[in-house]
Amino acid sequence: MHVALPQQAAPGEGVSGVSKFALWMALIAAFSGWMFDGLEMGLYSQVTGPALRELVPEDSAPISVTPEQAEAAKKARGSQIARYMSWSLALFLTGMAVGGIFFGRLGDRIGRVRTMIITVLMYAVFTGLNGLAHSWWYFATCRFLGAVGLGGEWGLGVALVMETWPAVSRPLLAGLLGAAANVGFLAAAGVGYLQVKLQWDWRPVLVVGFVPALLTMVIRIYVKEPERWVKSKGRGEKSRFLDLFSPEFRRRTWVGMGMGAVSVLGLWGTVQFWGQEWVRNLVSPGNTGSPEANAASAALTLYMAVGAILGGLFGGLAGDWLGRRVSFVVLCMSSMVCVLVVYGTCTVFGAKLLWLVALAQFFQVALFGWLPLYLPELFPTRLRTTGEGFCFNVGRAVSAVAVVVGMGRLVGVFGSIPKAAMVTSLVYLFAILLAALGPETKGQDLPE
Repeated sequence: MHVALPQQAAPGEGVSGVSKFALWMALIAAFSGWMFDGLEMGLYSQVTGPALRELVPEDSAPISVTPEQAEAAKKARGSQIARYMSWSLALFLTGMAVGGIFFGRLGDRIGRVRTMIITVLMYAVFTGLNGLAHSWWYFATCRFLGAVGLGGEWGLGVALVMETWPAVSRPLLAGLLGAAANVGFLAAAGVGYLQVKLQWDWRPVLVVGFVPALLTMVIRIYVKEPERWVKSKGRGEKSRFLDLFSPEFRRRTWVGMGMGAVSVLGLWGTVQFWGQEWVRNLVSPGNTGSPEANAASAALTLYMAVGAILGGLFGGLAGDWLGRRVSFVVLCMSSMVCVLVVYGTCTVFGAKLLWLVALAQFFQVALFGWLPLYLPELFPTRLRTTGEGFCFNVGRAVSAVAVVVGMGRLVGVFGSIPKAAMVTSLVYLFAILLAALGPETKGQDLPE
């Protein structure tokens, strides 16, 4: 697949005066930022369960208990941890929503690059500090603040690349950005294997989160603001949040919000977050922090990452091949079927489970290679990061509420993670309505 470079200023094909070096530095900065986002998410996915088992006080129990009482106590502890995991995920998604909206606004006002530096520092510092957590509240606060930075970086990186590179390259670049987080997720699997080999607990794993802070130095020195944004500011164009709900943009805003919500809830409410705890319980019931459970979790992360990387690359290309609306429906329906098959047919940990999870991640994460292609096409330059950040991250906020109100209770009602996840996967059915309401933007240049 050829990535086109603008040789001269051509309508819809790039920005005049942009050197190849500047193009590649913008792509590297955005790719790396989202890759490290994936690293942070992968690390938390692996260690949240064990961390909460250490940090959340266990209800006291009688010294002498019958086998029936012991079994009931084990189930009660499992439900307790599931509730706290739901709250932890909700805080994470809420933090990303807050960051996406706040930093999206800031990116339209002071620039994509300056704002990106702040977001990368935030998620790096607070993830690393969480390795020192001594209580649930410390853990939850650091996770929320780190997630604020994570949420902000997504829209900024997408806008930076899409506004710098020529239009013909957008589908491939959207896929690359969609895959970037999962390269980080793959790196998290490597950290997980290192954890097993060195017999770390969860704390050193999170301290690795300091690493992305180094990226900010590269961004500060080498990456420049997109010329589209510079010209927009030069024309005196103002970014007003309420413009998202003006007659010109409100339908696009509502559709974008819905697509973000379906994509995020479908991913995090089924495999991305709950898959790790499900596998740990399959391998080592009652002792999900055991070395065997850690090894299984690392293996699952590896297969998830491979499927997700390929899916992210596929998502942007699918949007180009099939059109934006049809491809969204196809990816959502495929995701739903895969989740139902994974949780409906796998009862033991093994190769079948790993490959089916990889396939589910392929289609689920393809949506995150599709979104960087579609969302920037909905809004003009003066509103681009505001619109992207709002649409994608309100989806996260909706998902956070659904996780707290729904997933924790669904696990309790249905008695297992698989049944709760299968019910949650039905959210993908909303894709049909959203695609019917959204505009088809294939073949169009980014709005000025």
